[in-house]
Amino acid sequence: MSKYYIKVATILLILLSGRLFPQFTPTSPYLNDPDRLIGYVDSCAKFWFNSYDATYGGFYTNVDRQGNVITSWGTNKKPLTQTRHAYAFSKAFMLTGNEVYLQKAQDALSFLYSKAWDNTNGGWYADLNRQGSPVSATAAKTAFDAHYALLGIASMYEATRDPLAESWFNKGYDLLENRYWDRGSSFGYYDQATYNFSSRSGKSFNATVDALTTHLLLMTRLTGESRYRTKTDSVVLNILNRLVPTMDNQQIGFAEEYNSDWTVNQSETMTIMGHVLKTAWVLGRAYRLNPDPAYITAARKLFNNVLQKGYDHLYGAPYKDFNRTTGQMLLWGIQDSAKAWWQVEQAITGGLELWGITNEEQFLRTADESLNFFMNWFVDRVYGEVYENTMRRGGRVWGEHKGNGFKASYHSVELGYLTHLYAKIYVANQPFKLYYKFAPSILPRVVSVNPLLTPAGRIRITEVTLDGQPFTSFNAGDLTLNIPANTGGKFRVTFTPQDPTSIAAEGGDTPDSFVLEQNYPNPFNPVTVIRYALPARGSAGAGNVVLKVHNLLGETVATLVDGEVEAGTHRVTFDASGLNSGIYFYTLTANGKTQSRKMTLLK
Repeated sequence: MSKYYIKVATILLILLSGRLFPQFTPTSPYLNDPDRLIGYVDSCAKFWFNSYDATYGGFYTNVDRQGNVITSWGTNKKPLTQTRHAYAFSKAFMLTGNEVYLQKAQDALSFLYSKAWDNTNGGWYADLNRQGSPVSATAAKTAFDAHYALLGIASMYEATRDPLAESWFNKGYDLLENRYWDRGSSFGYYDQATYNFSSRSGKSFNATVDALTTHLLLMTRLTGESRYRTKTDSVVLNILNRLVPTMDNQQIGFAEEYNSDWTVNQSETMTIMGHVLKTAWVLGRAYRLNPDPAYITAARKLFNNVLQKGYDHLYGAPYKDFNRTTGQMLLWGIQDSAKAWWQVEQAITGGLELWGITNEEQFLRTADESLNFFMNWFVDRVYGEVYENTMRRGGRVWGEHKGNGFKASYHSVELGYLTHLYAKIYVANQPFKLYYKFAPSILPRVVSVNPLLTPAGRIRITEVTLDGQPFTSFNAGDLTLNIPANTGGKFRVTFTPQDPTSIAAEGGDTPDSFVLEQNYPNPFNPVTVIRYALPARGSAGAGNVVLKVHNLLGETVATLVDGEVEAGTHRVTFDASGLNSGIYFYTLTANGKTQSRKMTLLK
């Protein structure tokens, strides 16, 4: 049977299976009517307005149920609080169009820029007092703080393309590259450093996975720059080769703390269900960039580990913390199990992402159950925002406060914002609108407004307005705006999901363009895979093909392909066992066309 008929039969089976075998139907009103989440996000974001310090600037960290400062806990203003709020406020603007949120985001970032950066030693302070002075100028600095500092900056950049945000993002990103990244064979982000970076140590879940959640995936999506894509691939490689393999030696979860050489720190035995779910979620998002089946295999393993050992199948939503070596739940002094707001979020967003990729029921069911529990028990219907923890059946535990060193507006708003997008695309199949505020530029611009990592063609721009008037200069499929010079204002962009079966049916048995993909893994040691695609004979690409690897001097170190190759998608394995560490280039030539890419061998 030809590939064409197999493809047609597969599509028919997908269509018929929905009739013959009824799929799970979500019960959450927020999944079935995603516009409800706009009001939820609006309520969460507004809650934090009163925690702003009009005298010294910045937002207080410790906040009670009503939104007032808990002075008995201290009037500090953690940089983490500022960046988390900047994320939430900018996303609230994108969802509602209320420009007050942009000002609030700028208030948070202004304090972060002016007070949180160590101008002597570089890096971000861990804590600031009310006036903005560091609580301890010689406290250790962490990759966790460095990653999260970029969270709000990157989100503000998405909403506004603010040059100041871009400048600070680059400054913070360079810090991570030059001070935290281990360039040796045990590559990855160091977990922490001394205040002056005279020494660095450790690897960890937070130093690894939070690089993806805070900025790498977002900046790859917005800019397409290879530096973010390559770093994403490297971090995912650490997830697959370092974190996930430890699961086989645990009763639940994975090891979260490591020594600098990636040996497990056996003195740290806690595993957190939200971390396991978050890792599955980021693998799903990374799969959108590099559709390697290993990503989804690992994501299933992670997600199902929580479902089997750390999830409440009676009341819904994941539990909190466990001892990974014994499998026992950590109760922290209470008599019943508890659930945390941010960990439940990972079950919702991770479940929806993986449902969108696999169409497997357990992911949608988990998201639906967890969202029902969250909206019923975490949301404060009186004062707004959400509680930090609940008991297994609902009801508060460990206080009713809303803000502390661990909690601000980030996760509650992220839950609403991303669930709105996921539900619109993968559940309700409805158009949705997002807002952007771009200042005029002296040069014309092509600005990406791609809101989510999705398959090509899964969503399209169907309408744009600029300050309320029709704006027609956009690329519907590329999800970009063509903004002329000296043009700016508030853009409202309408995105419309497309039928996934029609997208799949549009593809033929052979590609329609000449493509050389980035090798994976990259960096690698010593084996990597190179994929390339050739269109049908008669187009550039089919026929005689040469694929070679060169060193920095331009010398050929390997010839991987040299001869006739049929049209289609191909993969070649490159073994660099006999080569030294360094940067190499691989070049594909076919019928007069040439493409090259860079790869890094780390031994």
